Amino acid sequence: MKINFKHFKSLFSIKLIAVAAICLIFAASYVYSAIKKDITIEDIGGVKAVSTFKETVSDVLEENDIQMIPQDKISVNMTEKLKDGMNIKISRAKAIVINADGNDTVILTTAPDVKSVLEEAQIKLGEIDKVSPGLDSEIIGNTTIAVTRVEEKIVKQEMKMDFANDVRKSDDLDKGLVRVVKKGSSGLKELSIKVIFENGKEVKREIAEEKVLKEPVNGIIEEGSRTTFVSSRGQVTRFARALKMTATAYDATFESCGKHPDHPQYGITYSGLRVRPGIVAVDPKVIPLGTYLYVEGYGEALAADIGGAIKGNRIDLYYESPSDVSKYGKRTVKVYVLDKPRYKF
Repeated sequence: MKINFKHFKSLFSIKLIAVAAICLIFAASYVYSAIKKDITIEDIGGVKAVSTFKETVSDVLEENDIQMIPQDKISVNMTEKLKDGMNIKISRAKAIVINADGNDTVILTTAPDVKSVLEEAQIKLGEIDKVSPGLDSEIIGNTTIAVTRVEEKIVKQEMKMDFANDVRKSDDLDKGLVRVVKKGSSGLKELSIKVIFENGKEVKREIAEEKVLKEPVNGIIEEGSRTTFVSSRGQVTRFARALKMTATAYDATFESCGKHPDHPQYGITYSGLRVRPGIVAVDPKVIPLGTYLYVEGYGEALAADIGGAIKGNRIDLYYESPSDVSKYGKRTVKVYVLDKPRYKF
């Protein structure tokens, strides 16, 4: 058999080229695999998986058009070499408004919670200052933090302490009258008041401490229970109550009543009765009109008139004679409210 060496040589060359090509492909595939890196990038939009031939972190961010501002933070150094399987985490700065001390301060930060934000902004808190949201609150998105400055002051104040009266009934004293047996005296205490201010404005007061400087001393008074008296005529008369009143006198003249005899209302009382001895003017809030009275030094009387100056515990007694009015002047008298039905006008 005759061998064609020329044909054999041609076949061998073809096979050799094929083997070389396969080796080249495997080599290229190995080199490709060696220089390609699969990494993940965590950003505000989520997690992104990328394959890259870039060498550094900065390069791959630029390749994927990921831009950062100085306040943003990244989990690796920008110049660090990329490694297959590397995870790059980007924390984006948020705009935080801090309202404190009358000012609004805006900072961009990646701080995770309120406390960290305030520390970064170098805002110091007092022990009782308030912060909203709370210091442990997580920062989610743009946030406003309000700092309320709280101040407490102690103010001293003295306050009178009222005394009480021990009340005793006395049957030798007219009903309605009171007699002081022993005068009481007020005490004194010192209050320590805690005043709370928020941002310079007072918001609350509360008593922190009380100290008694002087104890009050109780008094003793007697209340009358006697309901009868003996009149100037020696008659025993029952009464409902007695009053100590300031008494004056009046008559029907123009000087007393402001009316001349030709006036249609001359000598007519407020109740409609004509004046006469025994008619007296009172304050209806103290003694109702129509009440029968006995006035010490004057005798029996009927409350049937009023007067502009007759207010409170005052009584004006009618006399016919201007000289009797002048002589009477002003004095303190005991007035008995008689225990009988009122006069019907």
